[in-house]
Amino acid sequence: MREWRRKRLSLEDSVRRLTAAAGIAVALLALTACRSNPSVAAYVGDQSFTEDKVTTLTEQAAKVQETAQPGDDAAIRTHVVQLLIYNTLCKRIAAEKGVKLPAAEARPSEYETLSQETQACVQALPLDQMKPSDEDLRKVYDNGVKAGVLDGKQPFEQTKAELAGNPQVAGAIAVYRVLTEAAKAADVTVNPRYRPLDLPVLTAGERGPVLSAPFGIQDSAVSDSVQEPAVSSS
Repeated sequence: MREWRRKRLSLEDSVRRLTAAAGIAVALLALTACRSNPSVAAYVGDQSFTEDKVTTLTEQAAKVQETAQPGDDAAIRTHVVQLLIYNTLCKRIAAEKGVKLPAAEARPSEYETLSQETQACVQALPLDQMKPSDEDLRKVYDNGVKAGVLDGKQPFEQTKAELAGNPQVAGAIAVYRVLTEAAKAADVTVNPRYRPLDLPVLTAGERGPVLSAPFGIQDSAVSDSVQEPAVSSS
């Protein structure tokens, strides 16, 4: 009789575990479905940015960037999505670190205000306390050699100290680390039409980025079946 009760309790425990596991699976499926709206450009935590929002900011950015030519809309849209994610992540990082951000100055357009606000946010973060790791310095070295701004004949071990002592490089690596960590914590999800989406934090002018923070590449849930929104080129 006792043996039968033990088996019965064991069976009930197993059923509870299976039920709990099924509940978790359903919750994960629901979460994936909620983050796959094709009219959404990106999700950052519980925030989402619609394609319509991106279109509005893209039109404003095109007017600010006077050098923009017809056909540049795709690149400007991607830049706007980068900026929205960057701004949101920076604010999350500031809140976690207890940093009080300066009030944003009103600019002629929402895009310009967003750009100014993001720049001020990054400058307010206490990033100078972070020491570059060898792994991050190696990324800069490899990409710098590839871009032609570092001499590949000089071994990494001989270049490492110089890179680590460069304030611009050290600051860019700090931004890279906090952004990538914050992006993972916020489960950043990007519409496939904008992927791979990287935010350059250290560039070599026209030769391109030397270090970039990847956004949203870990999640393929967002659908890209939405049609390209019309963007004014005026």
